Amino acid sequence: MQRIAGDVRVAEPTAHVPHPYPDGVASEWIASHAPAFRAGTDVIYAVTSADTGELLGAVQLAHMSALDRRAELGYWVAYAHWSSGICSEAVGAVIRYAHGELGISRIVCSCLPRNTGSERVMQKAGFLPEGRLVKHVNHRGVFEDMLIYGLNLPGR
Repeated sequence: MQRIAGDVRVAEPTAHVPHPYPDGVASEWIASHAPAFRAGTDVIYAVTSADTGELLGAVQLAHMSALDRRAELGYWVAYAHWSSGICSEAVGAVIRYAHGELGISRIVCSCLPRNTGSERVMQKAGFLPEGRLVKHVNHRGVFEDMLIYGLNLPGR
């Protein structure tokens, strides 16, 4: 995971993947998954190759609220698999799981404006643009905007 997510081509256009990717961060992140799942706040899935089991990326539902039936979606995929449909497929599966199993009816997602690949994944999944947060994140020492997308799923 450190090698794949830490690839500058993967990390640079994302707001929250560090680069360089420090030793131990992947282990700490993975160790946080089970407690967050038990608490009902986050669900994180590895995206793997159906043929080889190789790690290709991750998709996360974060900041889940059972009361409000909402979550925030995040994802990354290995550079070698960009534009292959893998990320869109994984995102679609997680959205179906969120709605069908978790009762989520609202998902938000964000990206840096220059991350056109991520924006395209959101659009293909049915997310609609909802706004732009100006100079919202300090991305490697530079304050950058974030594009906000939302997806409303049928209520239960």
